[in-house]
Amino acid sequence: MGDASDLNSTEQALRLDARRNRDAVLAAAIRILATDPEASMRQIAAESGVARVTVYRHFPTREHLIQALIDLVVEEERAVVTTAITPAATAAEVFDRLGPGIIRVGERYRFLDNRPGSVTDAPLRRPAADEPLLMWLTEAAERDEIRTDLPPEWMYAMIHGLGRAANEEVLVGRTTAGEAGQLLAHTLTHAFVAGRDGSA
Repeated sequence: MGDASDLNSTEQALRLDARRNRDAVLAAAIRILATDPEASMRQIAAESGVARVTVYRHFPTREHLIQALIDLVVEEERAVVTTAITPAATAAEVFDRLGPGIIRVGERYRFLDNRPGSVTDAPLRRPAADEPLLMWLTEAAERDEIRTDLPPEWMYAMIHGLGRAANEEVLVGRTTAGEAGQLLAHTLTHAFVAGRDGSA
């Protein structure tokens, strides 16, 4: 019985160590690619402090690493939504939080948008019915907190489109990240909160 317990503890420690190594490589990739989008796997491994053989065990190619970073974008965008949606929050308050949150994620992973053909939020463009933002829009419309003359799916698509456009404004230097977050929040609120434009 003791041997089995020791074995389980060892396996758990190995899994935790593997997770730490993977997270270290991803964190290093975010840091170094932000300043040098063409940085090599060798440079990223050196920055992470993880042995190259271990790096390649987690990410056999650079494309595997990039895909893992794109997955992080999706995770963080969903986290922005779930953080913004609190039980007592009004629709306007949710949008006030979403705007800056969307810009923060865009800023953090800006280097990914410089890749040819890259669409970092592609998995969110065809949302499942249980996608947090789509669920909230559907429920908020049922409570008459946001416009009911627009389908939730349309509002969802427009939020993503406006978010990308706002991040592009920052990218080309026409506005700052702080201003873009506030302007995006203002735009979403006045576009979708019930009664802001006289709509139901």
